[in-house]
Amino acid sequence: MRKELLAVFSGFPDHHFSEEITKRLREELTMRKSIVFITACPTEYEQNDSDCDGMHDMFAEQGLSFERHCVIDKRTEPSVAKTLIESADCIFLMGGGACEEQLDLIREKGCYEALTDCRAAVFGVSAGSMNMARNTVDFFESMKPFPGLGFTDITVTCHHDPDDAWRYEQTLKMSETRTVYAMEDMSAFFIKGGKIDVVGNIYRAQNRQLRPLTENDIRELEQDEFRRVFDTIPEQFDKYRPRYSGELFAFLNDRTQIGPGKSVLEIGPGTGQASEPVIATGCDYHAIELGEHLYRIMLEKYGKLPNFSIVNDDFITHDFGDMKFDMIYSAATIQWIPQETAFTKCFDLLKPGGTLAMMLTASEYRSQNEPLYEKIQALYDKYYKPDIPYTHGKFDYTAASGYGFGAVEKYEFKGQRTFNADEYVEFSGTHCDHIVIPEPVRSEFFRGLKDVVLEAGDRIVFNDTYVLYLTKKPC
Repeated sequence: MRKELLAVFSGFPDHHFSEEITKRLREELTMRKSIVFITACPTEYEQNDSDCDGMHDMFAEQGLSFERHCVIDKRTEPSVAKTLIESADCIFLMGGGACEEQLDLIREKGCYEALTDCRAAVFGVSAGSMNMARNTVDFFESMKPFPGLGFTDITVTCHHDPDDAWRYEQTLKMSETRTVYAMEDMSAFFIKGGKIDVVGNIYRAQNRQLRPLTENDIRELEQDEFRRVFDTIPEQFDKYRPRYSGELFAFLNDRTQIGPGKSVLEIGPGTGQASEPVIATGCDYHAIELGEHLYRIMLEKYGKLPNFSIVNDDFITHDFGDMKFDMIYSAATIQWIPQETAFTKCFDLLKPGGTLAMMLTASEYRSQNEPLYEKIQALYDKYYKPDIPYTHGKFDYTAASGYGFGAVEKYEFKGQRTFNADEYVEFSGTHCDHIVIPEPVRSEFFRGLKDVVLEAGDRIVFNDTYVLYLTKKPC
C-alpha cells in the first residue's frame, strides 16, 4: 500500500549504477530477499532471462544482491506473477520495449492491484519509468497519451540527449499539452513519503520551453506528490477522519434543493466523509478521487447505488467532456488545488445558477484541558519536524467572486469528538503533515502524544467547527 521507495531511472548505458544512485540504493534496500523484474518485451524470453540476470548483476556488483531474482513475462502464470509481486522486496519495471506492451502484460497477468497494494520498493527504467506515471506518452509509438500505473504524477521521457534533434523535438511536442521531465541517462528521481530527490541531469519541458530542473521545481513536485499521501493510509483515514454535521447537510440540501434530477460533483471524497448525505438525496452523484485505495473504498461503499458514479483521476487534469453540474462541493479538498485552477474549472463545470460549496473542519482542544494542551504543544515543539511542509492552508475560499462567482457566504456549525489515547494517536496519524514525519522521530512523537493523553485520564475532547462556504455561478 505505502510504497517504501519509488525510483524513476532513465537508463544505464554502461550497465552500472552511478556512485550517487548506488549510495541511495544502499541506504534503502535493507531487505533483499526477492527482486522481481517485469519485462516490456513480453515474448522475448531469451532476452528477458539475460536482462534479468544482467540487471541483478548490477545490484550484486555493488554488494546489493538479492537471494532470489526472476522476470515476469508471457510465460508466467497469473497466479505465480501475483504471488511473486506480493512477496517481493523490490519490483523493477524494465525497459527495452513498448510502454503499452508492459502495461498489457501487467493487466493480462492480473497484477495491477498487487502492484498498487504492495509495500515493495518499485523502480522503473526507460519504458518502465514512463509507465510509473499516472499519464504518459510513448512518442516512439504515438503522441496519444495513455494512463500508466499512477504511482506518481511525474511524466518523463527517458534517454534525453540535447544533441539528438528528433528526440528533442518529440519532447517539445509532448510539452505542448503537459509538463514533461526529460531525463538524461544516469539520472533518477527518488520519491519517498512525498519527498523527492534527484540525481543527474533532468530538464523541465512545458509549452515547448525546456530548461534544467530547479530546486523550486522539485518543491512544486513534492507539493503535488503530497496530495497523494492520504492514499497510503486508506483504512485509518476511513476510520478517523471527521464526518460533517447533519445540521450542515440539512442546511446545504435545503438551500440548494439538491435531489432527483439534479447533478452533483464531489471533488476528492476520500472514503466518503461527506458523501452519504448528498447521495441520499437521490441526486445524480458523481465524484472524482485521486487516490486509488480511497477510490476503491468508495466503490465498495456506494458502487451498487444507481445514482452513484466515481472516477479515479486528478480533478486538475481530468476531461469532464460535456458534463455540467448543479452543485460542485468539496470537504477539505479544494485547498489542494491551485486556487485559480480550482475556481476557474468549477465555474466552467457548473450550470448557470449552480452552487459551489466548500467545507472544512476547524478544531480546538485547549479550552477543554489547558494543561493537556500545553504538554501536547511541548511535544510538537520537540518532535514536529516533517520533511515536507504543509503549504495548502493559504487557499482563500472567499476569493471565488474574483473568478466570476457571486458573493461568498460563510456558515458555521458546531460539533464535538472525544478520543482515548490510542484513538487520538491514530487520528493524528491521518494528518498529511504528520504522515511524512521521518522515522524514528515520528514513532517517538506519537508515543509522547499517547502518554500525555493517558496521563490526562485517557481522554481528549475536540470542539469542532464545521465551516461551509457557499457561492453561485450567475444565471
